[in-house]
Amino acid sequence: MNDGGPLMLSHGANKSLWGNVPALDVLYLKQNEGDKLPKDIHLLFAASGDIRNVVKTLSGLPKSFNRKCRVVVNDKDLDIVARNAILLLTVLHYEPDEATNMMLHIWYSALIPQRIFISLQNQILPLIQDVCAKICKKPPMSLQSKTWTYGSRSLKLVLQKAIWDCLPSYLEIPNGLSAIKVQKVMVSTTLAPERIDYLERAFYKRPPHWRICNAKFRKDGILLPLGSSRKDFNTPNPTFFQTNDMWPMFDSADPLDGWPLIEVFQKAPFAKNDIYGSLFRYLQDVFFTFCSQIKTHQICFQLFHVNAQNLPDLIKQDSVATNIFDRIEVSNIGDRGYLGPQATLAIFGPLLKPKSQNPHATLIVLFLNAVHETSNLLNQLSPTRLELERAVNYIQVSLAILQTNNTSDPDLIKLTEACLFFREYDRLFERFYHECRFEEISKDAGLKVKPKYTIVAPWPMRLKKSASLEEFIILLGSGHTGSERYVEWENQI
Repeated sequence: MNDGGPLMLSHGANKSLWGNVPALDVLYLKQNEGDKLPKDIHLLFAASGDIRNVVKTLSGLPKSFNRKCRVVVNDKDLDIVARNAILLLTVLHYEPDEATNMMLHIWYSALIPQRIFISLQNQILPLIQDVCAKICKKPPMSLQSKTWTYGSRSLKLVLQKAIWDCLPSYLEIPNGLSAIKVQKVMVSTTLAPERIDYLERAFYKRPPHWRICNAKFRKDGILLPLGSSRKDFNTPNPTFFQTNDMWPMFDSADPLDGWPLIEVFQKAPFAKNDIYGSLFRYLQDVFFTFCSQIKTHQICFQLFHVNAQNLPDLIKQDSVATNIFDRIEVSNIGDRGYLGPQATLAIFGPLLKPKSQNPHATLIVLFLNAVHETSNLLNQLSPTRLELERAVNYIQVSLAILQTNNTSDPDLIKLTEACLFFREYDRLFERFYHECRFEEISKDAGLKVKPKYTIVAPWPMRLKKSASLEEFIILLGSGHTGSERYVEWENQI
């Protein structure tokens, strides 16, 4: 569940294979349990999208961690679940060095080296085909599960039989799809001629080196440092393509949006303006740590493919205890366009451990659309005097442009968008809070909003009042708005 934010025209397939808010460590142990961990840790990602939050969380486990960790991951989109299953099987099946490189390109590159594709076909595809063969006579809608065990680690995948039958296709290249055609299909979305105005508006907000790097990525779809050879990347990534004629995401989809940019740019290579080179090196480090943690810890993954509201029943069938999770992260299904706050709390509140078992147990909900649902058209389109005064401290715009009010002027467009970063969103969210009766629905679910957040800041992408020019430039160039709002809940008792 990753789409949201202010209303805008989109182009391409309505699919979110890459996250569009930065990855989150949902445990954040140093601010929570510390060394006082429960016997086992149980984590639920109820509408996961990609597994970046899983990766960020488990890569942050301390070396001294010696508990068993159960991680439940669910999404209603088959493309996402299939890719997540393939990524986790890759992590479990290969040594960390090899798994890191494979994981990075399976996740983010439209073309992959042939050796990776052959290895997936030889090592991972037979695991799935074996399950399909064994359940071939089962009813199409019946739930079938398979657990792959690797020492103290395991992955359990629960799917309908008909969905299992589809799974091998995510490791097979569609007929007629070549490397050349992949790039033609991709560019028809990412560099569509009819979208030139939208693309140039987006580029104008970014520093010149961002534009160069993003244009390169939009053209070849390979996540590598800018100067690295693409010669070996000659094979379509089958996890992206179920047909030979469609790029599966919006043209605005960007791997950078799913990771904390300040951390990413700290990994800059010698070519410090190479933003995708920075992301490449950052992900190498994060993925290697993640793969190493999986290798050395007792971690059991469970993957489901259901609507989030149906997930608790499946979980309860598989568990003795009712209140079992130390952390529940639900993405933005709490937005009113999805389940909404009341249903989200009612469905997932009963799965959160009580304080007697873990006083740090937390339900984390992201509200991507709340302030935009609550604000009226005037709020959205008209910068206030205070917003303009703050924005011009970061963007130099001539007085003449401000006075003419030419809405087609690129500098005025840029300034108007920048004003959103200085908008007073607290008042709008407070209105949303009262409209949705947060205190009442929290009490009904046996929960309460945490008085002090210990995992993620309420407005993690909001520009601070003392923000540097660099921080402003990063936010302006990113896919974020500053209006992304998190809420943390805990059990009442």
